[in-house]
Amino acid sequence: MSKSQLILLLPLLSLALLHTVVDTCALLVSPLWTQFESTFQLTGSSLSMIFIVQSMPTSISQVVFGYLRDRKASTYLVWLGPLFTVLCLTTIGIADDLFLLCALLVIGGIGVGAFHPDAAVVAGGMLEGNRTRGLSVFMFGGSLGLAIGPAISGFVTSQWGLLGLAALAPILLLVIPVLWWQIKRGLSLEPTTDEPTKKSLGEMMEGRVGLAVMLLLICSARLVPNMAMDKVIAFTLDRHGADQMMTGLLQSVFLTSASVGMFLMAMKFRSGWEKRFMVGCPLLGIPLICVLGWKDCPLWLFIGTLIPTGMVLWGTAPAMVSYAQQLFPKGAGLASALTMGMAWGIGGLIQAPITAYFRSIDEPQAAFFAYTPCLALAALGAWCLPFRSADEQQPAETT
Repeated sequence: MSKSQLILLLPLLSLALLHTVVDTCALLVSPLWTQFESTFQLTGSSLSMIFIVQSMPTSISQVVFGYLRDRKASTYLVWLGPLFTVLCLTTIGIADDLFLLCALLVIGGIGVGAFHPDAAVVAGGMLEGNRTRGLSVFMFGGSLGLAIGPAISGFVTSQWGLLGLAALAPILLLVIPVLWWQIKRGLSLEPTTDEPTKKSLGEMMEGRVGLAVMLLLICSARLVPNMAMDKVIAFTLDRHGADQMMTGLLQSVFLTSASVGMFLMAMKFRSGWEKRFMVGCPLLGIPLICVLGWKDCPLWLFIGTLIPTGMVLWGTAPAMVSYAQQLFPKGAGLASALTMGMAWGIGGLIQAPITAYFRSIDEPQAAFFAYTPCLALAALGAWCLPFRSADEQQPAETT
């Protein structure tokens, strides 16, 4: 790669690293579910409630900010969202009652939601001619954060307790302005348009609101196992006597494999194959999560199966976002919010009572079997979607 090419890529790489910071903070809570369950005496309904509190603010706020972004383009949330995220989600350890914990999760989740729509649209336009590859680089940064977040949280809390998480805040708050300074260089390179910036919802969706709802439901069903994975891993390992550090490491194994999948998407993805991935990957995921749900599954096989599961179900998620942006080019921010935010929230809403129920009967691993119909429905629904999208009108690119 030449020096000039590297200079052009630096803004995208900086945006991906900022995504790493945001998603690292988003998953600091992952190894702590069993501790919070014990500390706040959470049971079936209250456990389900806190799962929803953790996932829904991010999802709902992404739709709101995505809609606002498409009405009036701006970029200030690309740095402001991460600031709120870091300040709130690194301080969950100070919560001495359930209300304060929920408040920090809600405000931090809104910060996460504020960042993603603007950042995804910017990333999609930074590699001219291949939106999916640009989004894959951006989402690879996020998956890297998701991968290291549980491991960092598990290590820090094992060594210094929950209050140790707050020590991460000063470091991350210093990183944000440095990355933003580099990202701003890339914003001036984005193509301009003469179209008015303020558009109605109908204009953003080009009169195909029903299709947008269908896409949202398909993506939501596809993401049910993803949203449950950190909880089920934590509860399953708790039955094996694992501590928070080990739980965080194994959650990171799953999410590191997702990072590998996104890296491969960034390097090798063939433009125009988005729908194929949306149909095929949920089907490939069904036998994998059935192995994870096997009650007598040896721990080594459980851990080993997490790797291909992460690559197939999480690592290929950029295809959904790219497909949505191509399907609704006039509402790219809202399309990103639906597939990166609202779909994850609805997926979390679906899994919450399922996961909490199987935890309440002390069979958390069996929840995996309850997620398989969601994957089957997602594949069937994706097969019914339009095959061609805006970027596919041009010849497909290969690396």
